[in-house]
Amino acid sequence: MPSDLPDYTKYITQNVVIPAAEQGPVIPRPKGGILAKGSVTTTAAYQTVASRTVTNLKTFQLAKILVSCDEDVMYQLRWAGVVISAEVYVSGGLPFTDWFPWDYKEMTGDGAKAFDIQVKYPSGGSAGTCHAEIVGEEV
Repeated sequence: MPSDLPDYTKYITQNVVIPAAEQGPVIPRPKGGILAKGSVTTTAAYQTVASRTVTNLKTFQLAKILVSCDEDVMYQLRWAGVVISAEVYVSGGLPFTDWFPWDYKEMTGDGAKAFDIQVKYPSGGSAGTCHAEIVGEEV
């Protein structure tokens, strides 16, 4: 065995004292349950399948979405009527889950603005039943 390699068998330990005021449960963010869900029969034009209206002066933090359809489907995400995502193709019969990091998109509500998922079948596709869920929290 070559003798010029570093010795990786040594351990270093470090003790850290955390003040009592900073101790508490660690909660991954964003958290939340299913805030909205729905199902539609897809058409050739986008239509909303699930929507969440955000409370006035609250910020919506999207955690994940789930889109599932028995036929191929395209989906897009919108905030306040404006598309905020790429157009995503999901193969029929395969549920698609997408996770989002904290502060994915600034979404501060006014009691009327909504986050929604829209779906349609792709060109040359056919209608199918599509289901979607929105998971997140308002802070």
